[in-house]
Amino acid sequence: MNQSIPDSAAMLPSDFERQQIFYWLRRVSSVTAWRRLFEFYRAWATATENSLREADEHGWGQETSLPQSEYALILKCLAHCEEGVSRLEKGDKRVFKFDANGEFAMARRMLSHWTQMLERIELGENGIKENTPLWAEFCEALISLGQAWGECAMHILEPRYLGEPGLTLYGAWLQAELKTMPFPQKLMQVPDPIDNTFVRTNDYTPCSGIWEPVDVPKPSLLSLITRAPKPQPPFKLVGAMNYLHGGSKAPRIMVETASDNIDLDTTWRLLWRDDRYTDGTVPEEEAHYRFNKPDAVLPPAPLIWVPKETIWAESGAVTQVAGKWLVETDLSASVTLQKGEKLPLHQGLEVRWVLADN
Repeated sequence: MNQSIPDSAAMLPSDFERQQIFYWLRRVSSVTAWRRLFEFYRAWATATENSLREADEHGWGQETSLPQSEYALILKCLAHCEEGVSRLEKGDKRVFKFDANGEFAMARRMLSHWTQMLERIELGENGIKENTPLWAEFCEALISLGQAWGECAMHILEPRYLGEPGLTLYGAWLQAELKTMPFPQKLMQVPDPIDNTFVRTNDYTPCSGIWEPVDVPKPSLLSLITRAPKPQPPFKLVGAMNYLHGGSKAPRIMVETASDNIDLDTTWRLLWRDDRYTDGTVPEEEAHYRFNKPDAVLPPAPLIWVPKETIWAESGAVTQVAGKWLVETDLSASVTLQKGEKLPLHQGLEVRWVLADN
């Protein structure tokens, strides 16, 4: 390794947690998980279609915030998700990568767009047109998809930018998450291969699967010439196992300490080659997979109230209506006033205030 930290400083999983992580990475990379995600994606597309259909029935097709153009883009991404599941069912793990084969990365585009849009709406940076039917249903389907997607994708899909460390970091967050995840009463032992396969940071990973970072000295030129035997277990663990992608460069690892996160070069050891589904079958284990997301009680969908008539007044004016008032040029700034109170200055300046609700 090019850099090291004291053994006592690094947070490392226990043997039992290693069993949990191994089971969990298999689960979130499974075709069962991604078939389920496709159903959430389809439900979101259906909610969009229902909104658009109702808007068209009222003659609002050009006035809705979910027009035909948005629906068409969501359908296009849904098709990528469907193609990703179809290829994964045949054993093609390249669908997890961020390249021309990355069907799920392409499916993620509209999900990311609308997730960011909801955040802007909640902050008041964007609004929803009044003639957008079934908005709450659209938001609920989107939130459900986003939660389910995040549970699986954040530790499996290859990151966009090269040079990022492995996606799975063992630390306080993962410790807490493992306690909430569903696991079978008896977990399988983590494999301990005899014929070891190693790959170092920035070398190309020979196959997709679960790899674990271990402390193995870099082979010397002499050992390569003399074909010295490969290092043998037991190996010193230096971080959390990750799902790595065949044909991509092996990443660095991120190690959490009590006070910092440190990126390190490492040697990855193959624990389990992911050759599932190549024979057309799904392992029996997957019939028992359970997932945490979406939450049983979804957060409320953002509600956008568009008044029929805009009520505004300038600083110093006496309010004729009680309610929440927003600065016209800074919708994140607000005051709540009773009828008869004066609208204040904003940052020492006279501004125009707009009534948000009453």
